[in-house]
Amino acid sequence: MRMNRSILLLAIAVILSACGALSPIAEKPTVTVRSVALSSAGFSGMNGTVAMDIYNPNGFALPLRQVDWTLSVGSAQAVRGSFELTETIPAKASAPVTGRLHMDVAGAVGVAASLAQGVRSYQIQATLTFQTRFGDLTANVTHNGELL
Repeated sequence: MRMNRSILLLAIAVILSACGALSPIAEKPTVTVRSVALSSAGFSGMNGTVAMDIYNPNGFALPLRQVDWTLSVGSAQAVRGSFELTETIPAKASAPVTGRLHMDVAGAVGVAASLAQGVRSYQIQATLTFQTRFGDLTANVTHNGELL
């Protein structure tokens, strides 16, 4: 009985150590931010866009479903938001993706004040969520630039 238990434990240890040697099921995509633009402001807040290039290193297409973002303009308090997409990034390929940024009035006030002072520098941080048959896969990006 003790011998069988020892063999079973050894077999489990070998299997678990081999799992660590296997490559991950899905590789994270590479995200490059091309630009951020603020286009309109009104009573409902401020709108803009973020343009990205996404490279999918996997041998299968990756459906992009959601982007959670944080935008800082100058010294204004960071504004957070998210948007949903139905884009699919082809296997072993790059695709351009543009998403809509919407800031409510409270968030837009600080950004508008920075813009009024001539500030154009921004930082955007985003987490992109892709759905795969193996579960959700996320990719993060941080980018500094000048508003268009």
